[in-house]
Amino acid sequence: MSAGPEALDRNALEQERRKLNLRLEEVSRLCESEMPPSVFYGELLRRLLESLAAPIGAVWLKTAQGNLQLQFQINLRDAGFEKTDESRAMHEELLRYALTQTPPKPFHLMPRTGLGSTDPSKPAPGNPTDYVLLVVPIVVNGVTAGLIEIGQGANRAANAIPGFLQYATLMADLAGRYQRNQNMASMAGQQQLWSQLEVFSRQIHGTLTPVDVAYVVANEGRRLVACDRVSVVLRQHGDIAVEAISGADVVEKRSNLVQLMRALTKEVMNWGEKLVFTGVKDDTLPPKVLNALDNYLAESGSKLLVIQPLKDEREEKTNLPIRSAIIMECFDPPTDAQQLVARLDVVGRHCTSALYNAIEHRRIPMRWLWLPIVKFQEGLGGQKKAIMAAASAGIVLLVSILILVPYPLKMEATGQLQPEVRRKIFPATEGIIREIRVGPGATIPENTNLGVMHDGQLEREIRGFRKEIQLAAADMVMYEQRASKGNESDKLQSHTEAEKTRILRDAKEKELMALLARTNGDPVPQREGTFYLRAPFFNSTEAALVGEKRNWTVLSTNFKEDLTERAVKPTDELLRLGAVNGPWEIETKIPQQNIGHILKAYRDLNSEVLDVEFILRADSSRKFHGRLRRDRIGGEAMPLGNDQEHPDPMVTAFVTITKEDLDKLRKDNLLVSGTEIRAKVRCGNKPMGYSLFYGVWEFFYEKVVFFF
Repeated sequence: MSAGPEALDRNALEQERRKLNLRLEEVSRLCESEMPPSVFYGELLRRLLESLAAPIGAVWLKTAQGNLQLQFQINLRDAGFEKTDESRAMHEELLRYALTQTPPKPFHLMPRTGLGSTDPSKPAPGNPTDYVLLVVPIVVNGVTAGLIEIGQGANRAANAIPGFLQYATLMADLAGRYQRNQNMASMAGQQQLWSQLEVFSRQIHGTLTPVDVAYVVANEGRRLVACDRVSVVLRQHGDIAVEAISGADVVEKRSNLVQLMRALTKEVMNWGEKLVFTGVKDDTLPPKVLNALDNYLAESGSKLLVIQPLKDEREEKTNLPIRSAIIMECFDPPTDAQQLVARLDVVGRHCTSALYNAIEHRRIPMRWLWLPIVKFQEGLGGQKKAIMAAASAGIVLLVSILILVPYPLKMEATGQLQPEVRRKIFPATEGIIREIRVGPGATIPENTNLGVMHDGQLEREIRGFRKEIQLAAADMVMYEQRASKGNESDKLQSHTEAEKTRILRDAKEKELMALLARTNGDPVPQREGTFYLRAPFFNSTEAALVGEKRNWTVLSTNFKEDLTERAVKPTDELLRLGAVNGPWEIETKIPQQNIGHILKAYRDLNSEVLDVEFILRADSSRKFHGRLRRDRIGGEAMPLGNDQEHPDPMVTAFVTITKEDLDKLRKDNLLVSGTEIRAKVRCGNKPMGYSLFYGVWEFFYEKVVFFF
């Protein structure tokens, strides 16, 4: 006897219920396994879609940043979410709405429907597809941890939708249980990791040398992450270098692998984002990063590669480029690489501050000096005691230096450059200057006529001499005539008188010639009273100094206008001449308070010569040298009149310039008479304190010690 239609329907329904329960049990068993999330959610979604006979499904999980990340999907592209920007925006708003519901609850949307928007600036959440969307939250501890999204055919009965949501909710509960198990396993692993991280943290913060920190991060970090290789890259002095590779004592920076690693890390650090390569290239990477990644993978063969730039939170406000990065590599990675990436994130957060501190410590200028100072400060018991000790030591050291260290004592003087052989031209007698026949700077030989003068008194004296000479000559002729005509007694008397007048005439002629020679007078009778200014002759000593070129140079300036038609006296200086081709000297003025030190230096050094340093106002960037002999110092201190710079009396001294420096001055055309100089006479070595502050000591002695 065959069963009726109702019995057949009940049997089919019972079989379908068993299948649904069987799939739930299978997923329940998977919840307790250590299956990675991507595999688990794939198995869950396939069983769910088979149970609901749905063509489309996806599982979304919430990341640590609060965003949704697609974990697994089946035929999601066929739904049509990506057809237009509007449909994509509606779908994104729908997922955001489901994620933020409080309390979390499942819901469905019919094809081409929406929920309405509370924000006019954003698109309304809705279903832009031709499928019935079922959205079920994955709840963990009352918080939405993810979403299960199912696209059901539009031809399904509307009264079946609550059953679909109920079954999907059961699957979501199993997914929540799996997620809790994953969280518990993660927490257990994190507990162990925290213990290891505590030791790791102490090690990486145990030194402030960047290279040492990098080696600890590379070797200990590889053990914590449980990967094949960890490398650390640092930016030093603007250049990027691979400082440490786990398992390697020394990094061979010229190797091709290290060079390619450096190039890749440089591009990633410039990019500023974390690079994760799990075996599939991401075409959305920047071109430079993608090209460097291809080059490095061709050399290294890594199947899992993570480059994480490290930037401390203290660097957020600065515009400095990223200065460190950590690299993780696996050549045979596990199926689920997310746990390794998560461990690397934890290691990266710990080593970021350690590397930042080490790099900042390296940037401290002159730390080789400051570190001993810090140790010294700690040894003395604090900052105040260290400052007091340092100040006391500094004072003792300074006083010791001022007392024990010898330093040259130098006495200042001022002066002018002058030729060593020079003469002043004075008039032989009073007179009026009629003409000056030389100009400033003119080079003239000895006995050259420098100018013409006239004196009325001289003219009268010369005429008187000539009249007396004429009268004596006439008387001599008269007496000689008488001697030839008279008797013997008259002849004798006439000869006697003639001889007297001859002697008188000769005496007057000698006096006249002496007067003309003394005054350089003109012997022509028509120019009585005219006399000349003449350049002097070189004496033997001067001739030996000057050499063969015995010429005078006119040193005076602006004298023609001042002297012409001027009445002058024999004491008036008219011109100054000098032998510029010969040696030069400095006519110095030494303050009377300094002359005692100079004279004492001759005795202390047992020498008749002291070294002199001087500079020219015309060329103050160079220093020249001279010699001051004891016998070239004047014996009298004379005031300089209205000189405001040197109100005290001065002693005149003459410094001879050394031959080497004289040649330099002559070569550079710096030998100009009257050029001002500043000189320092070296008076031997004295204690540094006295050499630098002798003026203070003398003032103290004069005003205090001597007073009492």
